[in-house]
Amino acid sequence: MSPSVLVPSNRSSQNSMSNVIIDPEVLSQEITLSSDLDLRYFISKPLKDVKQTLVFHVEENVSLNLLMVDFAYMNCNLDVKVDLKRGAKATLSLASLNSHEYEKIFNLDVTHQEVDSFSRVKMSGINAGKGVLKFLGNSTIVNGAHRSDTRQEGRITNLHPEAKSTASPALLIKENDVVASHGAALGAYNPDQIYYLMSRGLSMQQAKKLITFGTLLPIIEQLSDEDLINKAKTVLEDLSI
Repeated sequence: MSPSVLVPSNRSSQNSMSNVIIDPEVLSQEITLSSDLDLRYFISKPLKDVKQTLVFHVEENVSLNLLMVDFAYMNCNLDVKVDLKRGAKATLSLASLNSHEYEKIFNLDVTHQEVDSFSRVKMSGINAGKGVLKFLGNSTIVNGAHRSDTRQEGRITNLHPEAKSTASPALLIKENDVVASHGAALGAYNPDQIYYLMSRGLSMQQAKKLITFGTLLPIIEQLSDEDLINKAKTVLEDLSI
């Protein structure tokens, strides 16, 4: 792949009102950003190939906001790689729903190449079947990238006893004058949360639905497209909990 300017391959799939690319066949691209980019994907149909790679080179003082909502019935292995120059910023958000026995693996890597760079990576998912859902990724701050700030988060809620899930964010820090943190949460419902919600008058089913929605909705609502948000909510409503 060579650096290119991002142009959706299927213009009819792009919603001009919300700047969301809907059901692309291919995600793989390598892009050099010299100006800010707000890129949002809504994926409800399988991609053309299982293996996809997105690469972003973010130039000095440029911001990247990448949002991905994946509700497709498919196997998927997606790598997202971002490198940041001086003062560059990247916010990567992923909401993924896996069901049946599909295998979905997401690897989001950010490398802070120069000083004063900033990144946030947040992956939230629901594994509703016997399949595999993996959230992986490294935040790297190289030697000399002073005052850089990074955080990686991964959270998966399992709705099936045979769900195979992994949330494993990692930090590779080679500089002292930085801020770096990560967090991961994995498993079924927290009984303390269930008890609290039921003590406020909700049934167990309602409490579980509320917690499930809370896993993905903060990311889904960033689509800023009412039709797509409602479509996603309908899919969540139909989940067996």
